[in-house]
Amino acid sequence: MDYQAGTATNHCSITPDTYKIVFYKVGVCTADPDLNDLSSCEMFFESAAGITVDIKAGVSATFDIPEFTITPGTYPFLYVQLSSKLGMKWQGSMSNNVTGSSGTGKYCWTNNAGLHSAAPQSNPGADPTVTVVTAYGTSLAYNAVTVDCGTLAEANAGVILNYEVMTRFSEAYCSANLAANGDKMDMQDKEGVGASRGQPTISLLTTADVFATTCTNSAKIAWTTTLDTAYTITENSSFELSIAATAANELAFSGGNNLSIDKVGSGPPKISLNVTE
Repeated sequence: MDYQAGTATNHCSITPDTYKIVFYKVGVCTADPDLNDLSSCEMFFESAAGITVDIKAGVSATFDIPEFTITPGTYPFLYVQLSSKLGMKWQGSMSNNVTGSSGTGKYCWTNNAGLHSAAPQSNPGADPTVTVVTAYGTSLAYNAVTVDCGTLAEANAGVILNYEVMTRFSEAYCSANLAANGDKMDMQDKEGVGASRGQPTISLLTTADVFATTCTNSAKIAWTTTLDTAYTITENSSFELSIAATAANELAFSGGNNLSIDKVGSGPPKISLNVTE
């Protein structure tokens, strides 16, 4: 989102310096798996513990996949399963002094390893200290500040990962149940380029890989990309899964005219699979 100079706003878009994501499954499918039917899918890997990937700003990350076999054929869908707990590390400079969790200065950084919930349990206007019981533990209070500000030396020494759990996608409090099919939602923009380009759909799953019904049991994200052009896979095909951080993360302030910073919120990375015959 672009902002005109001098316009007050309580948030802005940033790209985190590091984005930590855990992947559980990556595969291709002949039929649409967005209703959580993976019977048509063939996986490059499946890991109950997950593979952790640290994505650096400006770098398209890849990770090693164990040996696998994919049956030659045509696959119109990419399926990725990842954790709903996302880690973000960021530091940046401001034109004016900004107040963080314990200090004030022109340099700010993520400084709290606790986790936020993407949605509050109830109206934070009535109780700003409200927390959410998530699949990864109880969240910090809604009004907890997880970014600090001060000098450049303090920023370099103090920056650590912040975490946010994507507890729901739809606009509601966590006291309400999720929408159908794990809060299924179509992403706004297509991902990938060329033969890997397509429209992603996301849903929330439990640890048991069924659709999540509440914020409390939302543990994973099922990511289905409906490709513009189906993959054609042969016995000689090679594969590269690419993950990149984007400027979709949100730096939140206490108010449009308030020079007090609150937290860094998560945003969707770019995920695409390149297939070379």
